[in-house]
Order: sequence, then structure tokens, then C-alpha cells
Amino acid sequence: MKQGLEPIYNENTEILILGSAPSEKSLELQQYYGNKGNFFWRIIFSCLNTNDPIDYQERLKLLKENKIGLWDIFGRFDRKGSLDSNFVTVKLNHFDKILSETSIKLIIANGNTAHQQIVASNIFNEYRVIKCLSTSGANNRKMVERQNEWQAAIQPFLF
Repeated sequence: MKQGLEPIYNENTEILILGSAPSEKSLELQQYYGNKGNFFWRIIFSCLNTNDPIDYQERLKLLKENKIGLWDIFGRFDRKGSLDSNFVTVKLNHFDKILSETSIKLIIANGNTAHQQIVASNIFNEYRVIKCLSTSGANNRKMVERQNEWQAAIQPFLF
């Protein structure tokens, strides 16, 4: 089974964005949304109304400054390739620590798979959960709708 990435958060995190699991490219780079075909960073920095610094560590710093954390619902998984439809075996991450160390007010599910697992897990029943269209490059339709969904989810929580 493949091991996912460590969570990105700090004690000020109020928004937790959960994907399903990192892509092959993200695992190779050890970076969230490392595939250049994924629209995540473009969408996030548009929502934050700031330029994408491109440098991965600077991206993470800006997320934390805006009280946004990243992780995936699956911590360990077998999957052929990077598509969510190809999961064979999955194991959920343990969320106790991140939930106890933060002030999370909102969970954003990046796509259908993440949302289905968030709901099925019953871990986040006490949290507001919003499903947004996947930022995956495999989902390259509905660009305006995708941007609008993410903007509507994030904007009310920015100060």
C-alpha cells in the first residue's frame, strides 16, 4: 500500500481541505497537488486574491497564514494510476490529532470521492462540510463553475 502525505496545518487552521489521496506525481514530488495539470493552486490563490508564489514552501506558508490546512481522507491506499475510480484498497487517515489541535470550522471536500468518504466516515458530523468540484486535471470541464464553487466556499472564512 502507498503512504499519503503528512497533513499541512497549524493551531490557527480553520479550513481543512481534504482530497482523496495524492496523485502519482504528488507522491513522487512529496507535494500536495504536484501535478502541473491540477488546478488546485491556481484556484486557491485566485480565491485568496493573491499571486501564486510557485515555490511549494511559500505556497504552504500562504495557506497557513490564511488559516487553511491540507490533507487527504485516505492515509494508505492501493490504486492503479492516479484516478479516484481506480482505488483498490484504502485506509482512512486518523484525524483525532488535527481536529484537537486546530479550530476547524469548515471541511472542504476536493471532489466526489473525498466528499463521499467524509460523509461515510462520520468523523466530521459536527463540522460544516462543503463539496467542491475536483481540481484534478482529469476534470477540466466546468472551469467557471469550479472556480465559483471554491470561491463561495472559502471567501466567507477569510478575514
